[in-house]
Amino acid sequence: MNTTLRSPEAHDDLRAVRRTAYAAFAWVMVFLAWHVVWVATGLAVPSTAEHHGGARVLMWVSTVVVLVMVAVGTVLPLALAQAWGRRIPRPVLVSAAWTGCVLLGARGLAGVADDVVRATGILPNGLTGLTMEEVSGTAHPSGWEVLAGGSTDLLFTAGGLAFGLAAIAYQRAGHRRAS
Repeated sequence: MNTTLRSPEAHDDLRAVRRTAYAAFAWVMVFLAWHVVWVATGLAVPSTAEHHGGARVLMWVSTVVVLVMVAVGTVLPLALAQAWGRRIPRPVLVSAAWTGCVLLGARGLAGVADDVVRATGILPNGLTGLTMEEVSGTAHPSGWEVLAGGSTDLLFTAGGLAFGLAAIAYQRAGHRRAS
């Protein structure tokens, strides 16, 4: 499409979509890098070896689901921002972006709330009912473990916000194009 034929509003919409979509992609890259830091510093990573029977199968299934979500979450912002993404139906892209927003935001906000009520002593076992030892593997986690856990919760919250803003920009651009 020739950019000289676009209205100023359409041009602004395209810039907003690209800016928010690339911001969501940048969040994904930070999120993946954070997992490298997590593993490199020796923090616990769930393993199927720790489970047996049905719990092991459930762990494998959840691992596959998470890997699919990471793959979709990595490609989705690029599909929103780049021309090849127009081959994917708009409702699929918008639904996926909102799904990412809700899942990441819910995970992040729930984690933050759980951390706050556990740290303040309002609910010593947090919202989950799990003790600190059950959450972190030790009754007395190091400062790094506490910081890493809280940072991860905030990172998930930021991801929900990034995908939500990308969804809004993409929807807005589509509505303006349709009218």
